[in-house]
Amino acid sequence: MNTHQAAERMLETGLFYTELLIAREFGQSFKHGEACLRSIRKNKRYTIIEEQHPVKKVKVIAIDGRTVTINQLQNTALLFKRPNILIQESSNGNR
Repeated sequence: MNTHQAAERMLETGLFYTELLIAREFGQSFKHGEACLRSIRKNKRYTIIEEQHPVKKVKVIAIDGRTVTINQLQNTALLFKRPNILIQESSNGNR
């Protein structure tokens, strides 16, 4: 998991995440989740909403100004959902 992948997932679900929840989402450690959320908070390309009470949570509402994920944009452009095999290959860097 990298910061951008975490932000895409957060945008896709539309949920608030804590460090622990984002780490669990990707099967990573708490420290890794903490680092990703810290990066999302500091990076200007992510538009976020933060809640402080009762625990600190972050919700991504836009990435570089877009409010939908890359997968949602691709599905709209293709007029159908991309096959899983293509999604898996592109997430691994293969095309």
